[in-house]
Amino acid sequence: MDALVLIDVLDSHGMMLSRQRLVLQNPGPPLVIGRDLACDVVLNDPYVAARHAALSLREGETIGIEDLGTINGLIVGDERVRQATITGLTGANVQVGHSHLRIRTAADALAAERPDLESLRSRYWEYAVAVIGGVACAGFAGFTAWIGSPDDTAADFVNTLLRGAAILAVWFALWVSLGRAVRSRWQWSGNAAITLGAAALCLWLWWATDVATFASGMARLRWLGANLIAVVAAVTIYLHVRRATRLARLQSAVIATVVPVLASLAYLWFQQQYVVDTRYVTPPGKIFPPSWSRQPGVRLDKFFDESLDLRDAVDQQRMEGRSAAEPAPRPTPPPQG
Repeated sequence: MDALVLIDVLDSHGMMLSRQRLVLQNPGPPLVIGRDLACDVVLNDPYVAARHAALSLREGETIGIEDLGTINGLIVGDERVRQATITGLTGANVQVGHSHLRIRTAADALAAERPDLESLRSRYWEYAVAVIGGVACAGFAGFTAWIGSPDDTAADFVNTLLRGAAILAVWFALWVSLGRAVRSRWQWSGNAAITLGAAALCLWLWWATDVATFASGMARLRWLGANLIAVVAAVTIYLHVRRATRLARLQSAVIATVVPVLASLAYLWFQQQYVVDTRYVTPPGKIFPPSWSRQPGVRLDKFFDESLDLRDAVDQQRMEGRSAAEPAPRPTPPPQG
């Protein structure tokens, strides 16, 4: 009895290069895989022999693949073998040279139909996140302009908005172009949602960190906020990589972890270069209303009075310490008669 065989040729990232539907005759010759034009499945791979492997029907209507005496052989399940049984093989993925063959027969069960996540209805949430993120970014630009330049809020708002929009546009275009080159899809809405949503979250999270640091007087909260922003950046890069490339989850996670770490180290290095420069003046922190602080404060006149008292106390202690350090006068010997 003849058997239908579907052979997909994949690259190292699992991207399909070709698909062939062939018939294994019983009795009949096997299907030959190799680089020779006379082969049934022709592979463009220098690590594949001219006649590399053969597919044939075995007893019990099983399908097997056998190496034809090549140097590299076959790789099944990370193990180099000379022959393997296709029927019942998990995933039926066989590596021939550097090419991956996914072999399916009529006996293999098909996976369930996948939902169409690219339809307009399923992208509503992407549009919503992109719009909310864009409004939040614009709101942050207007809010900071109102606080920092109350006399010229409009001009500062436009400048800040244009600079931020240029940076986000470059970031957005990078991932859209990468997705088009690798996966042949533009994916405008998804990348816009990730870019604008992450930017808005990072901006307002950093402002909230400054407020919390000022209110509590705890400098460590700034480091906590920086770490939270680093986590947001890592998740953002992971989502971009997964959407734009065909990398696996582990590879995407490694990239998403390494990039923020390298960026943080580069930022610290540049900051250190400014610190060693004696002409560098550390910019003052953000100014918030005194009522936002949860730390007990004192009036300015009381602060200066206490400073003067502290100065007098220090001067007194310094004088007492200096007197204690001076050697005692030596006694005068009595006169000898």
